[in-house]
Amino acid sequence: MQCKIDDLPDELLEYILSLIPPYKDLQECRLVSKRWCRATKNVIDHSEAHFRKAVSCGALVWNICPKQNQIHMISKRHSHAACIYENSMYVFGGCTDTLTAFNDLWRLDLDTRTWVRPITMGSYPSPKACATMLYYNKNFILFGGWSYPSRYPLHQEWKLFNELHVYSIETNKWSAINTLETPPAMSAHSATIHGNNMVVFGGIHCGLRSNDLWCLNLDTYVWHKQPTTIIKPRPRHGQSQIYLGDKHFLVLGGCTGPNSAMNDAWLLTMTEPTWKWRKVTLYHQEWAPARIWCHQACKIGNYIVVLSNNKRRAKVNDMSIAMQNVACQRPWRFPDLSSPLQESKQRHRTDVDTDENVNGRHGSFSRSSSQSRASNTPSRRSNFSRIVPFCCDSALSMAAFRDKPTNNSLSINRQRQLENLKKMEEKIRSRKLQTKIVKRTETALSIFILDISKVFGDKCSATWIPLKEIDQSGPDERILYSLVMGKGELIVFGGIRKEHATIQSHADIDNLEVYNDLHFINPPKYVI
Repeated sequence: MQCKIDDLPDELLEYILSLIPPYKDLQECRLVSKRWCRATKNVIDHSEAHFRKAVSCGALVWNICPKQNQIHMISKRHSHAACIYENSMYVFGGCTDTLTAFNDLWRLDLDTRTWVRPITMGSYPSPKACATMLYYNKNFILFGGWSYPSRYPLHQEWKLFNELHVYSIETNKWSAINTLETPPAMSAHSATIHGNNMVVFGGIHCGLRSNDLWCLNLDTYVWHKQPTTIIKPRPRHGQSQIYLGDKHFLVLGGCTGPNSAMNDAWLLTMTEPTWKWRKVTLYHQEWAPARIWCHQACKIGNYIVVLSNNKRRAKVNDMSIAMQNVACQRPWRFPDLSSPLQESKQRHRTDVDTDENVNGRHGSFSRSSSQSRASNTPSRRSNFSRIVPFCCDSALSMAAFRDKPTNNSLSINRQRQLENLKKMEEKIRSRKLQTKIVKRTETALSIFILDISKVFGDKCSATWIPLKEIDQSGPDERILYSLVMGKGELIVFGGIRKEHATIQSHADIDNLEVYNDLHFINPPKYVI
């Protein structure tokens, strides 16, 4: 006796459908028959309810996407912008550990977990990082950002942008929008869309942190600076801005200065001509993350999910504080740059690899990160140590080019150059053989959950939910990643962290590690 799938009871059919990724394939199952449409709808409703319940209980599970399934791989990056549209996640820009900025656009097919590089048209945005990209009416609105100057010519300053670009998803085309009045060039700001307005808060303005509010009408592309009450958040950058409706949003965390990460929250009400700020009272701070700075947050129902290191395991000299010191200096230390000349000399001293994935070109590093670290020998310990071999050994590195040949001594100088080059090659080989990197134990990202169900009450309060378990299966602790909400899951991509390493016969050094791995945060599997 043969049995067909239509002969199965509804419970088994729904269980089979629950094994399908909740994107395009599951949506197409609705087209099979009325029974399948009803069963698919039940699966989607159950999955969303199960995910929200798992968030409220803090019972979430980490899952990593295997790289062998990704044929076309996006470059490693941090400080990029990410946005969800239908069954895809789009990623724009960002930069490498050498601060080479991108202006490429990638699309992650969430149904197949594969990357696709759209060949876009129109007016490309400038290569930059720390910009905001939001979805509005089948378009992506891209604003702001920064880029680190190239090494040549020297004496260049940081570049901040107030460019406004619109990417049309249907036509696959970038458009540059020119407006009469524009806000100052900014970076590391936050933004949300309320109705037909994009509201931008904070960031780095003119080398200083800001707490200004700027609004953009997305129908007319007219900017205006919005007045607010006297009581307002301190100037900051790197905060999360959470949409709570057309008339409200929440600002969480941020950095107000070097080594000054904030764990506070502020509610903005946009009902009066003068918008009103109100500080949120946070309960159970012992269950809050150690710091909320360049750790993006995501809203799920009445809860906000934050990824950070665990406060109970944090120490004064832990990796996260070291990373905060690094990032507050570079690329964030706009107001602390004492002299463009000093920065130019530092760039000139350090010969680093660059990525050519800018202006529509897809490039690759000349060396892998492991090979680069294996060939690098530290000359000193630095907060941002990316020292290339022999860059400080000027006597050796310039020996081959010190003597200018003349007509009488051309052959002698040529022989001397060849001998010096040979000695240099031997020294490089000997140092490579003596170099051995041993990684120390690193911490993983932990999941923190903030209950905001009472944020609109008289007390304007929110509560951190106690951690049920400390999940050590998460990715390495990092910052400047992207965190977006998919269908029944959270998607984490990229980021940067400081890697502690020991090199044989040398002092300990700190290397920077940039990622292009994908992690998904899901609820535990259940049986219908």
